[in-house]
Amino acid sequence: MKVSIFNGAGQVDYLYGLVSGLAQFKEDQINVLDADVTGDLFLQYPNVRYIPVFRFLPKNSSFFSKGLNIVRFYFRQIWYLLTSSPGIVHFQWLDRYKLIDRLILPTIARMMGNKVVLTVHNINAGSRDNKDSKINRLTLKYLYRISNHLIVHTPLSKSELITEFGTQDSKISVVRHGLNNRVSHKGLKSREGRELLGIRDNEKTVLFFGNIDHYKGLDILIKCLDFLPDNIIDNFRLLIAGNSKDENYTGKILSDISDSTHSQLINYRICYIPDEDVEQYFTAADCIVLPYRKIYQSGVIFMAYTFGLPIIVTDIGNFKNDMLEGKTGMIIKENTPEMLSKTITDFFSSEMYLKLSETRGFIKKWAIENYGWESIGKETRNCYLKLFK
Repeated sequence: MKVSIFNGAGQVDYLYGLVSGLAQFKEDQINVLDADVTGDLFLQYPNVRYIPVFRFLPKNSSFFSKGLNIVRFYFRQIWYLLTSSPGIVHFQWLDRYKLIDRLILPTIARMMGNKVVLTVHNINAGSRDNKDSKINRLTLKYLYRISNHLIVHTPLSKSELITEFGTQDSKISVVRHGLNNRVSHKGLKSREGRELLGIRDNEKTVLFFGNIDHYKGLDILIKCLDFLPDNIIDNFRLLIAGNSKDENYTGKILSDISDSTHSQLINYRICYIPDEDVEQYFTAADCIVLPYRKIYQSGVIFMAYTFGLPIIVTDIGNFKNDMLEGKTGMIIKENTPEMLSKTITDFFSSEMYLKLSETRGFIKKWAIENYGWESIGKETRNCYLKLFK
């Protein structure tokens, strides 16, 4: 079977996991179309062919260079569809230029005899980000309709697809999100990670990791420090690491940190975190907090599980179904600073924290058993095979 995966220069971590899961089927040929910086990831798989279609340019590149890069990006994808023999075309991220991504690419793929599979990571990101529009919904509806099969990660996402866009139940498969198996593991110990970040051994350390955007609720986490009891706040550290996705919101976050009476307890690094630096944050922290306002599912959870890090998350999306409460993490019952501070306080008096080394070992083992890419690759391949019956 021939499988062509179009990543749209989207998330590399998920792409790598998916390809590693599919590559176990040696009889299949897998072609990966993505940015030029990710090609070396797949050299270990003899049945994977990498086709660079996008180039990441410096921010100060000329308008002409950027425009030419976009034209090249779509020309290469369209040319591939027009000249390649048919098979499975699996789209991952189709949200760079909506009219081309959602209308033209899948239409050409179908016209050339391919079976089109789409992983719907976000049912409607425009609605989540308060940027919904008639054009956004119409193009999404067309995309979901023209695709032969849709893959979502949670039953809730499947239900929303059916309710919001009238998609047929039989056209949707629920396939779990997998662990982050790409991020570098150097075997750093917790103490080593803390030394690199300037954190003392006795500091209770909470991590916020990922893109800085309003729906992720970082402002709630910063505000909750005002409500932490003395026995927690006296030896406390908040780590913030991630890239800015909204300049206005990031400005508010920086202002909140500056105005906080606990600003000296907050270490922040608001930029893209290189792969080689990720491990130090997840080994230095005692837990990760994700006070999201709205989300379907978060890849950050599966990165945390890779390092055995307990999670504290809001009761939204599929978070509750992707954890064992009291063993791999805790649920914030109400997403307010007061309730978040209570949940953090409860965590630091729980067995999860008091026996953190054992907790980390349990989480790693449990996560591999439940979110390993070998089984997810098999489930995804079964979705492909159903289209030829």
